[in-house]
Amino acid sequence: MYDHLMPLQKRHIKRASEILTASFIDNPMFVYFFPELKKRRKILRMTFPIVIKVLESNGRLYVTSDLVEGLFCVSVHGEKTKIAKLLHAALTCGIRLPQFLIHLSLIEFMRKASRLQPANSTLATYKKRFDNFLLVDSVCVDPARRHQGHMTKMMKAAIEETKKRKTFCLLQTETIKNVRIYKHLGFSVVEEVRFDHIPFSTFVMIYDPYDITANMKKNQPE
Repeated sequence: MYDHLMPLQKRHIKRASEILTASFIDNPMFVYFFPELKKRRKILRMTFPIVIKVLESNGRLYVTSDLVEGLFCVSVHGEKTKIAKLLHAALTCGIRLPQFLIHLSLIEFMRKASRLQPANSTLATYKKRFDNFLLVDSVCVDPARRHQGHMTKMMKAAIEETKKRKTFCLLQTETIKNVRIYKHLGFSVVEEVRFDHIPFSTFVMIYDPYDITANMKKNQPE
């Protein structure tokens, strides 16, 4: 399934962090949290090395090649967290916390984050009712390497694993363009979470070839 990809290695982390920053710099959610471009770039550059460590504690990260044209994370809900990696991420976060606080208004961040709770609640509902399904996170491609099939290659690997496990796969996105790509690959929108006074929606999407979640699916937006 993942033979044409590479597991993320230590040598990839710097490049992977750069790709994540470049890919998500204009993401509506990050623009909402950090409207000022210069500050947003600084915060993302500090954040993504930690995000990578957190993702490694819960799942598997893959890159397209040693050039890291793209990367993504696949986790299986119900599998045990890798405690050592999570502790490492927590330690790194603690060391970098003073740097974050220079650029981040914690109260304002928490206030904004609380408004996004409905999207998290949707995923929590699936997590409560089902085990052993796939979660795909942090899918990104170097902006200079887009339209070369890298995202399709990564997502098809996740789809193959979904079929092999005879389960379903969930992901979230705030980007309409990505919604179209995921739909083309066989995903569907199970919920579009709209927020008061927030200029974007969060789309919860599913690939469910065995119709396991049929009784949970809501009216799907076109």
